[in-house]
Amino acid sequence: MSCFDQEREGTPWESPPGSAVSDWELAAAAVELAVLSRRDELQALPSELANQIRRDASAHLPQAMPGEARLEARSETRSTGGQSWLAAGWWAAACLAGVVLWQWSGQPKVPIAAEGTPSLTELRSQLLATDPAAVTVAWKRASDDPSLVAGEAALEAVGGLGDVVWSAARQQGFMRFRGLAANDPSKAQYQLWIFDAERPGAYPVDGGVFDVPQTAAGDVLVRIDPRLPISRATAFAITVEQPGGVVVSSRERLPLLAAVP
Repeated sequence: MSCFDQEREGTPWESPPGSAVSDWELAAAAVELAVLSRRDELQALPSELANQIRRDASAHLPQAMPGEARLEARSETRSTGGQSWLAAGWWAAACLAGVVLWQWSGQPKVPIAAEGTPSLTELRSQLLATDPAAVTVAWKRASDDPSLVAGEAALEAVGGLGDVVWSAARQQGFMRFRGLAANDPSKAQYQLWIFDAERPGAYPVDGGVFDVPQTAAGDVLVRIDPRLPISRATAFAITVEQPGGVVVSSRERLPLLAAVP
């Protein structure tokens, strides 16, 4: 049962506007409840709207009536159909609450990503500029895997297939690819493996799966997201795996490798 359907001691509310607890006061309470219910989404009422409500409130709320006048109003209302005042009061409450919420919901929402968020290219450049110890290693062809679609000149050129930037201090890095074929994520995904000098070579650290979009043009950049801390990276490898990746790779399809000098 909603607040508009409540009853008191088995009988409908009978107080007309101007009684001790008026319907307009109930309207204000409804507005307050509506405002409170939205505080998780919008932390504070916009100042402009709050000031407008304060300015206009007096025009909507009735002036206080002397005690005898209230009794006369109650008697007159009962004789002329007090329940019509009740309906009007609650209807006003609903309308006023609805107007406030409508105006408030129209306020601009905070965007998911603020304008000026750095791109991966910019973040890669920042990492190189702020960490002199970060290493940059070029990808090399590790096998004749069909996922490599780069021309022969790119295969032979230094850095022609892209590179890896890795910061041991920050445990962050980026991969850049050229000539790596787009994949269908429902059939196969690329997976990064990071070889660590402090771990057995048979068990490199999973660096996460990624895709090359069909619409990709030019360099493709991917953020490195290792599942475990890397003590000292010795090599980075790309394999082609089932969707979602694997825990241990058979390395049957290993198109790219970047060995740290």
